[in-house]
Amino acid sequence: MRSRQHIPLRELWGGFLPRYSKGYYVVLRGYIDESYGPNQNVFAWSCLMGRPAHWWEMERKWKLRLNAKNRELKKAGRPSISRYHASDCSGRRNEFDGWSHDERDAFVLGLFGIFKQTPLHASVFDMQLDELIDVFPEWSEDRLGAAYHWLTTFQMYMIGQDFKKLMPHGVVTLFHDQTAGNGRYDPVILRAFNQQMNKPDFMHKEHFTTIAPMRWEQCRALQPADLVAFECFKDAEGRLEARESRKSFKALLSMKEFGIHSKSIDRTMMVKLREALEREFNFPKK
Repeated sequence: MRSRQHIPLRELWGGFLPRYSKGYYVVLRGYIDESYGPNQNVFAWSCLMGRPAHWWEMERKWKLRLNAKNRELKKAGRPSISRYHASDCSGRRNEFDGWSHDERDAFVLGLFGIFKQTPLHASVFDMQLDELIDVFPEWSEDRLGAAYHWLTTFQMYMIGQDFKKLMPHGVVTLFHDQTAGNGRYDPVILRAFNQQMNKPDFMHKEHFTTIAPMRWEQCRALQPADLVAFECFKDAEGRLEARESRKSFKALLSMKEFGIHSKSIDRTMMVKLREALEREFNFPKK
């Protein structure tokens, strides 16, 4: 597993969380989104966390930014947009059809400006599903289901480890964007979450309350989560193709108010996972 800790977490947590004393819990909200390409290989799973007050401010400014853009579009006699959708905006399709590259970039730059004003932290995993299925061929019929299950599990461990080290009295409530196919994988995510919470030896359970799906129409906070997930997906895809990181990804990492703790799950990690499952849970040998 390759780790990339772009901004020291100790600096991050100290910058946007209040001090706590024994018995006082710092409550966070985490919004999760995924991003993957049409070939269903590179898969990024991102959780964007912050205090409720900071999320309120983020959503307020996000709404103002979208309203301002829609006023501009209406004045020009062009169709408005219902939300920011990362892949559509990047590809200038659907509601963003007809936009120029410069217009798109200026719009996204404005959204990045909101991140500069709102301290948040991203916890991100990425993996190649081709490698996952090579190590676990029995999961080949539903590679996305396997990805949702294991990345939910790994995400909980990463968040828990960070909390144990940096914020022992922190708790987080998680919300994820309803998965494709009218929530086809929502039960998979919930099952993975509950399996961890029901394990007697899961040492991080006190840091979690619940996890629930939400639709983007109900929750504006999923839009910035979508932006982060997409940028991390494109960076993971670029590493696979030996491309330099996008300017937008570099800009995201350069913001001192934004922290990111990311890991790539490589083939070596997947082989170790299989060995552990075979050893501890009588998982059939490959």
